[in-house]
Amino acid sequence: MDFEKLLALGCRSNYRIGIGLSREKFIATERQIKAIGCSLRLTRYSTPQSLVLALRDGVIDAGVRGTMSSSKILNELRKSFNVDRIMRAALMESALGKPFILAPVGIDEGRDYASRLELAGRTVDYFSAAHWRLSVGVLSKGRAEDSDRGTAIRRSLEEGERLARALKSRGIRVKHFSILIEDAVSESDLVIAPDGVSGNLIFRTLHFVGGGRAIGAPVVNLPKVFVDTSRVKTEYSDAIRLASGLAKVRERTHSNT
Repeated sequence: MDFEKLLALGCRSNYRIGIGLSREKFIATERQIKAIGCSLRLTRYSTPQSLVLALRDGVIDAGVRGTMSSSKILNELRKSFNVDRIMRAALMESALGKPFILAPVGIDEGRDYASRLELAGRTVDYFSAAHWRLSVGVLSKGRAEDSDRGTAIRRSLEEGERLARALKSRGIRVKHFSILIEDAVSESDLVIAPDGVSGNLIFRTLHFVGGGRAIGAPVVNLPKVFVDTSRVKTEYSDAIRLASGLAKVRERTHSNT
């Protein structure tokens, strides 16, 4: 799993990438992209609907949320691509530089065992196009010996074990790390949080408090490439390169099938 190789691939393309930014931030972002030597073509969109329709209709090769409202852009994606929910997986690096993918990261995602199993499976499949064979670390809300400390903790531990068994049966390398996130990040490529609220807190703590890097969160259950970003992100060149790199990977995959 090589984030920088994927970003470099995106930088070398001349894809059309749409992003939702104010005019001032868009101009600054164009300058950043040119300054690092990328030949990407950027288009600014001012509404979630216009960005998502451009993506759906092939006007752009990939989309990036930018500073648009999360709820509005996700609702447009659901409607335009006829999916009942959106599944995102965030590409991150710890403060020590360890790359990993975190999911779920939306507060309304991964609420139950079935949704987390589907999200983990789709994420593994999504990045297989980049020839990444992801190992998975499953988290739950306590250590194994904490099962008698509350119903919610016991249920979370049981679901963590069940999730790990299900993924292993699919041939995926997986380990249930219980609450030991430090070990999960150190040893795994994809970390599955106990639910979306926990995942969102992990994301915000690592990125905004702990000095970790957040590149972007691709939506893994769409036929087109869309990368979600935090509205408080100050620099978007990495998310743009990620979107472009994923679009290139998907083009190569489809051309070989």
